[in-house]
Amino acid sequence: MATWEKIKAFLKVDDALAPGRNHHVDALKGFTIICVVFAHSIQIHHPNFNENRVYLIMFTWAMPLFMLLSGFILSLQLKNTLLGYLKKNTLRLMVPFFAWALVTYVLFHAAQGGNPLAYLWNVVKAPGSGLWFLWVLFINSTFLFFVLKLVEINHWTRWENYFVIAAILVSRLASADIFALSEVKVYFPYYAAGFFAYKYYDFLKAKRKIFYAVALIIFPVLVFGYRRNEFPTFYPMLQQIFGETGIARLIVSIYKYVVAFAGMAFSSFLLELVRKSRIYAVVCWVGTLSLDIYVCHANFLFLPGFGEGGWRYFSVGVMAILGSLALTLLVLKRFRVTRMLFLGEHR
Repeated sequence: MATWEKIKAFLKVDDALAPGRNHHVDALKGFTIICVVFAHSIQIHHPNFNENRVYLIMFTWAMPLFMLLSGFILSLQLKNTLLGYLKKNTLRLMVPFFAWALVTYVLFHAAQGGNPLAYLWNVVKAPGSGLWFLWVLFINSTFLFFVLKLVEINHWTRWENYFVIAAILVSRLASADIFALSEVKVYFPYYAAGFFAYKYYDFLKAKRKIFYAVALIIFPVLVFGYRRNEFPTFYPMLQQIFGETGIARLIVSIYKYVVAFAGMAFSSFLLELVRKSRIYAVVCWVGTLSLDIYVCHANFLFLPGFGEGGWRYFSVGVMAILGSLALTLLVLKRFRVTRMLFLGEHR
């Protein structure tokens, strides 16, 4: 028992369940990053992962929910000045983004004699080759923080929601592939939705059973027609009905957001079912380390795994999660310089 208590103290398991934290948000973070890792395991090892139904189910909502949960806490940062927040956000997101990019360069490109600055510039132009989520999160958070700070400084609070909606519409103009602007276009609405989720949290919590009931009905139906880089399976039918008017594409755009939000509600419902179990406590703890797992897990995705098919993807995912936790807790968090460079922690 004493040994287990020492392990819990070292891992700071009790901190995840401390009063004052929103445990369900932590649980959602934990569940989401677990699904992200398993989805990436399938993506790396499945020869035709775009046709894998498990991958597609997780892909529809996992990264959008990760972005939403990041936006959920933005309101707590408004006490900072714009420059103060920019500095804090740069240390938290951009320093690890470039640090891990340099690790990739040293491991896979330095032997070829390439210029490291040129490599970093290429990563900036195409962040998908690195930790793109950090890059997109930095842009989204900085943009929305600026909008909310503008509202606060000018005492336009009564119109705050309209400014955020206007920001969402502006983000839809970011269609270029360079600098991950196309990903900003896709993910900023989810980040802004996180702001609204925090603002109206009590309402959402009170009405959650209604949202769960709707999600349980529509998510299994909607996700069946989902395809990752193509129009959904029902798109030809929409074309027959609406022709080339553009309505069919509009419906598809709305469909992608609806299926994502339905998947989020579905995952929240699943966590509600295990709220009183040890599984929930473990997932909450993992949630407190979700961003750390994200930045580390790619280092372990190329392990061979065990068995074939689903067992192989599962084993690689488990090893990636455990490896990320070990790397984070036993190495990166142990030294101030590694905490700052690779995890964005400046304490």
